[in-house]
Amino acid sequence: MHFSTILVAVDIHDPVHGKAAIARAASLAGSDSKISILYVRYYLPSRYSELLVGDFDQDEQTEALTVLKQWSAEAGLAENQVEIVTRRGPVRDEVLAMAERLKADLIVIGSHQPTISSRLLGSNASAIVHHSQVSVLVVRASSDQ
Repeated sequence: MHFSTILVAVDIHDPVHGKAAIARAASLAGSDSKISILYVRYYLPSRYSELLVGDFDQDEQTEALTVLKQWSAEAGLAENQVEIVTRRGPVRDEVLAMAERLKADLIVIGSHQPTISSRLLGSNASAIVHHSQVSVLVVRASSDQ
């Protein structure tokens, strides 16, 4: 089965699961599919902005875009097939809002095996699965299974 619009939510600080999610999305995409890769950067309250180095926000975004371009190339995705986006905010909210904007028919997320704390407190992957209006595929890297 091929999907026409796929949103892949990844964390650049978890390359094992991020790369696995992008590779899985690539395998589900047809030649005319559009894949958007989203990295949601940590939400920083405005009172912390005074403590950050002047170019922190731009440097963080540039680093994320560079990493995501590399991962998408490694997955064999053509540049014209992929849109790479970063946002700052609560992960669940940003992923779901992006899926709605894109009219995505699938969200792909990489996630580690649940732990006791994530089962009790919840995780971003769990929150996305529970609140999404479209299908969500949770990809675990083979070392987690």
